[in-house]
Amino acid sequence: MQRLRGSGTAPGPLAVYEEIKKDPDLPRGVSHDGVLLAGLMEAAPRTNHAPAYAAMVIGSGIRQRVARAASRMTQAAGGQDLEAALAMAARTRQELARCQARWEALPAPMRRELPAPARDPHGRAQMIRSVAAARDEVRELRADLRAGARQGLEVRLASIARHVADVAAASADLRGRQERARAAAEARPGGTDAEEAGTRALRDLAASPAQISVVRGWLRPGHFARPEQGGLYEVMRDMADAAQPVDPVTVSWEASRRGIETDAADLAGGTGVLAVASAREVHRHGLLAQVAAAGQDIQASAGNHRLAPGLVLRSASDRLDRLDCGRSPAARSPSGWQPGTRQPAAGPAAEAEAEAGAA
Repeated sequence: MQRLRGSGTAPGPLAVYEEIKKDPDLPRGVSHDGVLLAGLMEAAPRTNHAPAYAAMVIGSGIRQRVARAASRMTQAAGGQDLEAALAMAARTRQELARCQARWEALPAPMRRELPAPARDPHGRAQMIRSVAAARDEVRELRADLRAGARQGLEVRLASIARHVADVAAASADLRGRQERARAAAEARPGGTDAEEAGTRALRDLAASPAQISVVRGWLRPGHFARPEQGGLYEVMRDMADAAQPVDPVTVSWEASRRGIETDAADLAGGTGVLAVASAREVHRHGLLAQVAAAGQDIQASAGNHRLAPGLVLRSASDRLDRLDCGRSPAARSPSGWQPGTRQPAAGPAAEAEAEAGAA
């Protein structure tokens, strides 16, 4: 159609069909099959709606490109090479910038996002209605009792009890789903290696508390494989900030006050001179887990057709910004970009180089 228009010919169905038949890159079974062109015309019947159809095609292409870039992020993180994972995260940022520029180049009416209906994924509205129903029944029963009406008292009390039990069950279910959502959002590393790295780091830091001030700028509790390990590290940081003595006994005592059960012997036997190196290993595992989780989240967002392309791009950018690299020299990618910082859109030459590297 573009070639026909460039030669001054109106791109009608017959002219397009004849032009397609001349295309040397198409198999004859495709180029000479007029049914395909007829099917396309039937699928997009309103010629005056062509801009909307084009926006749908472009939006679908953007989703595919974002999902592919995020998949490469996840695969790179799975290889346990932090530099490669961060480099792929940088390329994903560049791909998002290109997709954003492509989307914003469309006319505003084609990019307009209609408001989506509000959703209640955790059933809060239903629980609130159940609470209100139980409260109304109690008020009515109280008013009837004051008026001396006691008909059907046992039945009404049983109904109220059922309402209260339903509310309690719904509340417990809601808390459980919220806890699972929070646990999933933490994106902690898994595996024996990550757990052992956390154990070594805690022992080494307990052996040399002075190193806590060295690593606290980039080592986070969320980098540890197990929540209780992150909790112990947080205890150490708080005690060091308060100028309290830090050793296996004092740390385990303070941790028990916070509900973290640990044995002082588990924190003993560390090597203080290795504390920073051990902390870097924990940081590496934690950041790899974050990159992998960000890639998975971006893929899921790109595959969610309830989200408009503009929202998919903003969500993906926010997820990359939330990657926590801190200030560790080991966290810097070969391209010089660190997650959590904005990277300007690449020029044509850089884009071509990034595409070649990604391929």
